[in-house]
Amino acid sequence: MPSDVMERTFRYAIYGGSFDPVHIGHIALADCAAAECGLDEIIFMPAYISPFKQDRKVTKGEDRLAMLETVLDFNPAFRVSDYELRKGGPSYTIETLRHFRSMVDGELHFVLGFDSVVQVDKWYEGEEILRDFPLITVRRNDTDDAEGFERIEGFRKEFGAEITVLDMEPVDASSTEIRDMIKGGREISGLVLPRTEEYIIEHKLYR
Repeated sequence: MPSDVMERTFRYAIYGGSFDPVHIGHIALADCAAAECGLDEIIFMPAYISPFKQDRKVTKGEDRLAMLETVLDFNPAFRVSDYELRKGGPSYTIETLRHFRSMVDGELHFVLGFDSVVQVDKWYEGEEILRDFPLITVRRNDTDDAEGFERIEGFRKEFGAEITVLDMEPVDASSTEIRDMIKGGREISGLVLPRTEEYIIEHKLYR
């Protein structure tokens, strides 16, 4: 390799959440993040959710994982991991990020919603997340942009945080709304990918 040619750093991201179910908003954010941030891989990470700590029926981890596998063909950069499901217990983001940083050589990013990124400093070991991991987010229709961007700028100054706010229109889709629609017998076509909808129907989820 010529001395003036630098080998490109492998760039990847963790995208965590309950994904109950995964919908077009999740997919659009991941797709845009991969394109705008030059990510080689974006790893969907369904969180372990204790059935004893929820006020609603919890969809099994294997079903949420299987639904994520139905969206992998959408983008060749998409991957899915069952790390937090296998680990069990509370899913602390910093522990997951540390684990992958130790296992995979490259530049690790973390994808999260706008309403979450402005609260990261209050998370468990949140200041370490802000200092050590580039964050990727997108604004939401119902979020006060001015206040949110002010907090993000504060994180950049105080912690040297690298935070990318994607240039994309927010997608109006909600897992809670989709679950309610299914329970009420309404159509969800267009809110989830066809293969995801087929899985939901086949396995009688959210009835």
